[in-house]
Amino acid sequence: MRDSTGSLALRTCGRAGAAVAWLAAVVACSGSDRDAPRPSDRLSPVPVAADSVTVSGFSAGGYMAVQFHVAHSALVQGAGVFAAGPYYCAENSLSAALGRCMRGDGEIPAEQLASLTSQLALDGEIDPIAALASDRVYLWHGGADDVVAKPVVDALQNYYATLVAPASIARVEHEGAAHTFPADDATLPPCDVTTEPFVGHCGYAGARHMLEHLYGGLPVLPAQRPGELRVVDQAPYAKAFGAAGMAARGWLYVPAACSGQGAPGRCRLHVVFHGCKQGASYVDDAFVRRSGYLQAADAAGTVVLFPQAEPSFQPLNPNGCWDWWGYGSEAYATRRGPQVMAVKAMVDDLLGAAAAETRQE
Repeated sequence: MRDSTGSLALRTCGRAGAAVAWLAAVVACSGSDRDAPRPSDRLSPVPVAADSVTVSGFSAGGYMAVQFHVAHSALVQGAGVFAAGPYYCAENSLSAALGRCMRGDGEIPAEQLASLTSQLALDGEIDPIAALASDRVYLWHGGADDVVAKPVVDALQNYYATLVAPASIARVEHEGAAHTFPADDATLPPCDVTTEPFVGHCGYAGARHMLEHLYGGLPVLPAQRPGELRVVDQAPYAKAFGAAGMAARGWLYVPAACSGQGAPGRCRLHVVFHGCKQGASYVDDAFVRRSGYLQAADAAGTVVLFPQAEPSFQPLNPNGCWDWWGYGSEAYATRRGPQVMAVKAMVDDLLGAAAAETRQE
C-alpha cells in the first residue's frame, strides 16, 4: 500500500512483516556487491587493521552510523551515536523521521525494530546479527536538546540492548547540552546553544571518550607532529554506486603515527558521519577540525574518514543530510543502500584490496 506521496506506508513495526518483504524485493532487484561497479580512482590503502573499523555520527549522521553499523556488522566493531535513534526508525517515511524519530511524537517500538533487523539478516540483506553481539556502543544526548528528544535515544539504547551485551553500552546524558556535538574547547559556542557548526564547548571531549569506550581504552603514544588532513575524491564512489546526496569531496585524517608505508594493523580506522547542515557545504571543515576528532585520532593511532553529504533538491535533501529516511533509495538502510555501498567501498579501499576480498569470500 502506498500513501499519497507514493512512498510505502510502513510507519509502524506492526507492519514489520510487510516491511521485510518489501525490502527483500528491493534488494533482489538491486544485484549483489560483486555485481556493483567499482570506482576507477580509488583511495590508497593505509596501515590499519581490518578488524579495527568503528563508526560514529551526530544527529542524522548518528542515524547513518547506526545503519552502516547494522548493515555491515561483520566489518564494523562498534558505534558511537550522538543524538540519534534506532535502526530503520523512519521506515522510509520523512514524516516519521521528523516526528517520532526526532521530536519523539509517538512510540518507537525498539524491540520490533530489532526483530525486523533479525529478519533482514536471515534474508541476507544485512550482515548476520551475531556479529553485533560483542560490539561496543557509545550513546550521547544533551539534556536540553530540543531537536532530538530523549525518548528517541532511549529507544536507541533499548534497540541495541537486544542485540549487544548491555554492559558494552555506555550512555551519557549531558545536562544542559543543546543539540550540539560535545567538545572541550572554550573558543566554541556554549554547550547550551544550537548553532553552526553544531559543536559546543561542553567541557567534555566527546570524540575522545567515545573512542576510548569503543576501543577499550586508548594507547599512550609518544608525542609526535600533528597528522595530515587530506582531501579525498568521493565522486568516483558516488557515481559508481548511484549515491545521490554525496559531495564530490570528503576528508581523511592520517595521524603521523599512521603515515608512510607501514605494515597493516599498525593503526585503526574510524568513520565519522556529520549531521545535517554540518557538512562542508555549510561549515567548510569546521566540524572536522573543531570537534576534537583529530586530537583523539592522534592519541588513539586512528585514521579517520569524514565522508561528506551535500544539499540537493533532486532528490529532496535541502539540508545536506545523510539518507536515513529513503530520499535516495528505498533500500537505504541495507547493504544495498547507495550511500552505504559508496562508503563501504571507500573503507574497503583504505583497508586494502586483500582485506576487502577476504571479507567478501
